[in-house]
Amino acid sequence: MRKSFYQFMKEKSLRYYTECEDIGKDFFTSPELDSIFGHAIGELIFKLIGDYKNPTILELGAGRGTLAYDILSFLKTNHPSFFERIRYLIYDFSPKLRERQRQVLKVFEDKVGWVDELPSFSGLVLSNEFFDCFPVKLVKDETELYLEDGKEVWLPLRDERVKQYMTRLNLRNPGVVYEICLDCVDFLERLSKSLKKGFILTIDYGYLEPPALGTVMGYKGHRLVKNLYSEEVFDITAGVNFRALMEYGKDFGLEVVFFKNQRDFLLFSEVFKRELERLTERQDPESIERLSRIKTMLISMGERFKVLLQRKCSA
Repeated sequence: MRKSFYQFMKEKSLRYYTECEDIGKDFFTSPELDSIFGHAIGELIFKLIGDYKNPTILELGAGRGTLAYDILSFLKTNHPSFFERIRYLIYDFSPKLRERQRQVLKVFEDKVGWVDELPSFSGLVLSNEFFDCFPVKLVKDETELYLEDGKEVWLPLRDERVKQYMTRLNLRNPGVVYEICLDCVDFLERLSKSLKKGFILTIDYGYLEPPALGTVMGYKGHRLVKNLYSEEVFDITAGVNFRALMEYGKDFGLEVVFFKNQRDFLLFSEVFKRELERLTERQDPESIERLSRIKTMLISMGERFKVLLQRKCSA
């Protein structure tokens, strides 16, 4: 049976997140390393929408619920009046992960809700490792990758939207396999239409210029999957083309506030820097362990992960 790589990746990802009970068994994210990650984001959220009358925070794909817990804890402690005004919504289609999130966020059950559709609101959209889950089309020299009985077959590219996307982003080097994510563009458009006023904060691993070797990978048990075309269940992802989000974002009324790597984003946070300095001065085992995990955010993940902040600049 022949299917496009795009369809294969879409089915693989849907199966993984439908069956997944705990994403932590296959990969870890920055919020799982230390609460200071969520506190830094909470600090930024308050700076951006702290004066909104009835602000909403919409998190896309909330994983275990750890990031939401840390953000809400920070805001409740440090900005109680703002905390009282906000509502925190989670957009996540995995029933098992939703249940885990409810357990983690039980202390905030009067503040948190779950949505199946994007609501109309003013506030901030937050995602951490969400856009990398969208399936991509693999295109090379006017051909698109298909799979037939686990083998690669390159067929003529017929999708006009893909051709337009490649022309707009100048993806024309011969012999290079490009990862084209039209779903990312379409979802960004939906977000912009839902957001009446506010910001979209996107944190993910990705790039401005496509790397020569590609970014599609599979993870299982914190290890890279050797055979991407196997039938086993695993997390399959692709790096986010942030240039595409910025370029198409202009069409949707979104302007770039900043784009930086995760290390620079965190080191710009006063909350993060104060905690880092405090831990550096301490020698107890817990502080040393936390400092080690924070260094992972800054060093191992600091360059690879990017942070894009866009503002909705038109209704």
